Amino acid sequence: MDKLLNPDFGVMALTIVNFLLLVWLLHKFAWKGLIGALEKREQQIADDKAAAAQARQEAQGLKAELDARLQQIAQEAAKKMQEAVALGNAQKEQLLSETKQQAERLLEQAKAQIEAEKNQALADVREQVVNTALLAAVKITQQQVNAQTAQQAVDEVLREVSGQESARA
Repeated sequence: MDKLLNPDFGVMALTIVNFLLLVWLLHKFAWKGLIGALEKREQQIADDKAAAAQARQEAQGLKAELDARLQQIAQEAAKKMQEAVALGNAQKEQLLSETKQQAERLLEQAKAQIEAEKNQALADVREQVVNTALLAAVKITQQQVNAQTAQQAVDEVLREVSGQESARA
């Protein structure tokens, strides 16, 4: 067990030589490749970060542009809506005006028609009065002319006229 506690300088020297040989071999063959791969990976990560930052900036710019366009579309839609409402109101006013004019025309036509019918009725009444007066005159002339017969003839004519008027009504 004593041997285990005492150092062996030969083994130590071989271990140091092995270690140095390993470092030299790593430096000669592997160190440059490993360092190059690490630097390449580091560069790729930096490039990816830069690309991500640029993409983020482009996305923010695009979002701002789309927001501005959306706001412009909303304003245009509101403007078109106002124009449509104004056009609708104008058309409503025009229709109301045309309807009023048409109603006034119909009212005037109805008044004219009523006036024409009234004039026709007055003409008919005048004609009836003239016919009645002629009939009364004929009857009076056919009978002997005296006051009593004349009065009877007038009364008879008036009864006939009132009978004809009530028949018309």
